[in-house]
Formats: sequence, structure tokens, C-alpha cells
Amino acid sequence: MGLVGFFLGQKSVKPATSYITALDIEPQDEDPTGKSSNIIKLSSNEDGTVTINRMGVHLVEGETINIIATLIDDKLTIEEKKGKASALGGRESLFSGHVDVDFFPQGKKIYVRYDSSVTGQWCKFSFKNTPRNFIEREMRY
Repeated sequence: MGLVGFFLGQKSVKPATSYITALDIEPQDEDPTGKSSNIIKLSSNEDGTVTINRMGVHLVEGETINIIATLIDDKLTIEEKKGKASALGGRESLFSGHVDVDFFPQGKKIYVRYDSSVTGQWCKFSFKNTPRNFIEREMRY
């Protein structure tokens, strides 16, 4: 009888939802201290979207970054991957990127893991998409 209660009491998990989008990349000024901080910033907008700002990424001119987001219940995994690679090669420079996304549920606390295969860094945090909410985290190895 206890086994039936165990199966009936299981929480149903919603199917995963995935999103792919590209960051708008732009050159970033070098840090005068010589440290290039790998930072992720999230800010909620009035229209329910969330702006993702990514700072301190070393890329060759012409390279792009895509983000792949997978949402399962209250867990969101965001993976950063190189989109278009530079065929010419060249010297790396410091870049930042941003994008407005609509995959954060409004008013619900979400547990986020942000992984970058571009830099090999990651961070974890929770975020609630409510107007004017903001969070900043440093990426780590």
C-alpha cells in the first residue's frame, strides 16, 4: 500500500523547453587594472523580458556567441557556445554581448546554471523575473 502512495505522490515534471538565440556582440574596453572580469548580469524589464549582459569574453573579430537555454520546471540551464568562428584567425580582443529574452517565467524564482564553453567558466544563482530586478555574478572556473 505504501508503494502505491509513493507513485501517486510523485511530482509531475513538465517537459523541457529549449531556446536558442545569439548575443549581440560589441567591443569592450580593456580593464585598466589588467583584469578582464567575466561577468554575467541579468535585469528584468517592465515588459516581462530579461536582458542578459555578458562581459569580458575574448573573441577574434567576426566570431559570435549563441546561448542555448533549457527550462525544466524551476531550473534553467543556459549554455554559451561559439556561433560563427572566424575563418581568418587573428588577434583576440575583449568583447561584451547582450540580448533580451522571454524564456524567464514572470514572478517565479528560477534556479539558473550558466555555463560557457567559450571561456570554460560557469556560475549558479537564483533569479526572480519581477520588474527592475537585477543580479550580477562573476563567472568562475
